[in-house]
Amino acid sequence: MIVYRFKLTFEDVDDVERMIEVRANQSFRDLYHAIVESIKFDPTVTASFFMSGDNWRKGKEITNADNDDALQMSDCKLNAFMNDPHQRMLLFTHDELEWAFRVQLFKIERANAAVIYPRMVKAVGEAPKQKKIHIIGNATNEFEELVDEIISEAEEPDVTDMGIDGAMDDSGAYGEEE
Repeated sequence: MIVYRFKLTFEDVDDVERMIEVRANQSFRDLYHAIVESIKFDPTVTASFFMSGDNWRKGKEITNADNDDALQMSDCKLNAFMNDPHQRMLLFTHDELEWAFRVQLFKIERANAAVIYPRMVKAVGEAPKQKKIHIIGNATNEFEELVDEIISEAEEPDVTDMGIDGAMDDSGAYGEEE
């Protein structure tokens, strides 16, 4: 049995790399789950692989989203799509930050019968958090410090200044008591 070793890099984050090994007869879904596990992302997020050439341009789409126009990850075996010894693919998540990854076939070798695939064989750097979460009062950059300052200076409106005394008339609308 043949094993593919893929090199994964973030498109916008330097110094983070993963090497993932997957059997040639496993699916894109297996590869996707190995990738998200290696970077600690949520595996339920929809995503798409795009077959690519040397210029990293989107080609045929393979997705885990409900999309009748695209091939499904669970239905597509890796060996049916590896046409180049250095095959390239793009991977995009369909979440709030829309992460982009470059996935390149790095090596083809014989499977080790004692190993369970897929597996991560190398991790370089710490992957960023999948979602941006900002807790007020816990700023990590100048923009967040400015947001915290504006929020702390803001006052809640005083409803008594608006001439509303809280009484409701027979129609259910608020107004002044008579």
